[in-house]
Amino acid sequence: MRTKPLASVKSDRLLQQHRILEALQRGEEQVLIGPIYELRSQPGVRLRVAFHRDDEDRLCVGYASKTSGDWLIVESEPYSMRALAYYERRLKRIGDFVESAPRKR
Repeated sequence: MRTKPLASVKSDRLLQQHRILEALQRGEEQVLIGPIYELRSQPGVRLRVAFHRDDEDRLCVGYASKTSGDWLIVESEPYSMRALAYYERRLKRIGDFVESAPRKR
């Protein structure tokens, strides 16, 4: 697992704020953040920004979808603030806002 800091203080702060690395170290396969969107072209398909580790153990960001079962990673790339911003914009382009992210306790 990666323990050294990433490219910037801002990107590290985001990971700490959402406890992404902690969750992945606990064994969670993916960590979903941000609001939930519904795909415009396929009503009923939900979308969220997702973090996960790829086959090379790199931290990746992308988005996951869900129809009725579990959330599945659709597309991702190695994590950077630029990649995160891309996927946040992409979800806004292809989906409609449905609800805010559930609060963690």
